[in-house]
Amino acid sequence: MLKDTKGLEAFCKDLASDEPAPGGGSASAAAGAMAASLLSMVCGVTMKSKKHEPDWPKLAVLRRKVDSMTGMLLRCVDEDSKAYEMLVVYARIRRKSPGDAAAAAAYDEAVKLAMGVPTTTAKSCIEVLRLAEEVATLGTKSASSDIEVARLLAAAGVDGAVANIMVNLPYCEDREHAARAKETADALRHEKAGLLKG
Repeated sequence: MLKDTKGLEAFCKDLASDEPAPGGGSASAAAGAMAASLLSMVCGVTMKSKKHEPDWPKLAVLRRKVDSMTGMLLRCVDEDSKAYEMLVVYARIRRKSPGDAAAAAAYDEAVKLAMGVPTTTAKSCIEVLRLAEEVATLGTKSASSDIEVARLLAAAGVDGAVANIMVNLPYCEDREHAARAKETADALRHEKAGLLKG
């Protein structure tokens, strides 16, 4: 039984509202945060078992790592919404000031941020997938389905974040930056596929 569903319910209501943010980027980060939280739970449950006592020190280190990723991804939930809101503001300014170089530059920086946050989300979700492999080798077998759910959530987080990178690429006037962002997105998607096979 969930101790408190109010926070989750509020987040889902925000997602369901007719406002565009929070949207898919925030949901992707939330998926990654839930994945990391599940891995933390598996570490904690396993550390209660005397049978696994020799692995307790390693599990404690792993738990600190996944807890750190939970914190990082929760920050991305909020930062993604802020990045989108900033993008909307600067898009409006640019429309009202055609030919204004400063307005155009500010908009392009907002586009870069709108790609930067999901890049951090995707990289963090990749790290969660890596940590899931370590947890799987030490965690209690009774929690194997929890680890698998964590892997699937983290993978969804990668895919969702990459989708948010890709949707902003056409709007980035800095073509070199856009090319690097696409290269990174493709590499993250490829790495995710490799980790899922493990």
